[in-house]
Amino acid sequence: MIENYTNEVLNARQVSQQNLQKEYPDVLEILTLIDEYIVLLINRFENKSGMGEIDNYKFALIVSFIRTQLIISEHIINGELIEATVLERKQIELIARLSEIDKKVGNKETLHKLKGKTPNVGNGNLSDNLKNMYGMFSEITHSSKTEPFALLADNIDNDTIGYSVLPEYNSTNTIVALNNHIQVFFDLYV
Repeated sequence: MIENYTNEVLNARQVSQQNLQKEYPDVLEILTLIDEYIVLLINRFENKSGMGEIDNYKFALIVSFIRTQLIISEHIINGELIEATVLERKQIELIARLSEIDKKVGNKETLHKLKGKTPNVGNGNLSDNLKNMYGMFSEITHSSKTEPFALLADNIDNDTIGYSVLPEYNSTNTIVALNNHIQVFFDLYV
């Protein structure tokens, strides 16, 4: 039974961080480098204004991407993989929207055709890797299948399944989440 949820979550996160650092020390170094690069971008673009409508929109999307990347890193390190995956899906849609903007502006169309519409993840707006990830992440986001709930660290004991309300470290799922996180970052960067 959980007596003090906040303290229990903090303890579970610390255990996840320790397990990750012990098992994959190089991955934490890579994440640190990515996060440092993102912080440099934040510092460079902080409080920019005076651009046109298209540049302001793209800038807002990039700032949103940067902020969310830092949050995703924390979720993965803390063993909160469903939360990280839902945010990764947002990032993929953001990359698709940036691609759509470039295509519309390149064709001399206005942004008004995009407003109020979900980003199109097809039509060459994403790499094949991101399109595949998007489909899997949508299943997780929409709870359309039961398999993704394994990310909640199901505990099988005596033919029963239990799910933890606390984050739990899982070596395989964590490394997959880290690989996906890095892939999304590099797709935006490219």
